[in-house]
Amino acid sequence: VLVSLWISSGTYAFLGVFALMAGIAQNEYYFMARQNGCYPTWKLGTLGSLAMYIAACSENPVVRDALFPLTGTMTIVYLLLRQEPKTPPTTMNDVATTFMGIYYFGYMPSFWIRLRCLGPMAPARVIGLFASEKAMRWWPIAKIASVGADLFTYGALIQWWTMVSIVAADVFAYFTGKRFGRTQLISVSPNKTWEGLIGGCSAAVLLSVCGALLMRWPLPVLSGAVYGLGCAVMALIGDLTVSLLKRSAGVKDTGQLLPGHGGLLDRLDSYLLVAAPAYFFVRFLIFLGRNL
Repeated sequence: VLVSLWISSGTYAFLGVFALMAGIAQNEYYFMARQNGCYPTWKLGTLGSLAMYIAACSENPVVRDALFPLTGTMTIVYLLLRQEPKTPPTTMNDVATTFMGIYYFGYMPSFWIRLRCLGPMAPARVIGLFASEKAMRWWPIAKIASVGADLFTYGALIQWWTMVSIVAADVFAYFTGKRFGRTQLISVSPNKTWEGLIGGCSAAVLLSVCGALLMRWPLPVLSGAVYGLGCAVMALIGDLTVSLLKRSAGVKDTGQLLPGHGGLLDRLDSYLLVAAPAYFFVRFLIFLGRNL
């Protein structure tokens, strides 16, 4: 329920919460990098990511696309000139970990914001799908329906369905792997199995096909299946990438922000790489021929 309210809270409210969570996760990553003997420029990396989130709200494609290379250029110049008393001379590992943070926690997740901005929908149109004509005249509902803010977008609807599919993929992968898992998927995460992957992908495909039918995508069974499979695989890659980073840093969890669950990055890892392919799939295939 909270996630649904967050997604439908308007672009800038969504951006604020998103930036807070992503910034915390990015700094958990930079802390792991420092534990591993690297010295990334975490402040500039975090500011660059924040700039990319804000730029993702812009309707100007030049603004959206310029921030990543500009952030990269400013970062490399800073690292070349960096002279800090407690920081040794910049190394290749410092550069690599800084840029990994900017790409993995700034550029790729910023596509969630781009996705949410696709296809603004009038609140009255969305509420009218669920409320009767009599209910629409009730003051609180009428007030929300008349709001001009972008509380609802077609992209937000897709985003909600995508996140539900990722959760389903994680849950079904866990229980399927626990019940039927026999074949190890990859050594980076020994508990993951091919059987679990198949179960997770099946759940994501099923939910995405249902979403495609309800949202009237072209060729809904095919497009929904491809979309769901792609999201499940990218979510797994994001999970495995964080597992690799934790193993390299020699830590079990990315942090202690969530007692019993580790850091925020431990909870968000499945979502970091999904947004970009999801956005391009929706933007250039689902919206093909539409002026969005």
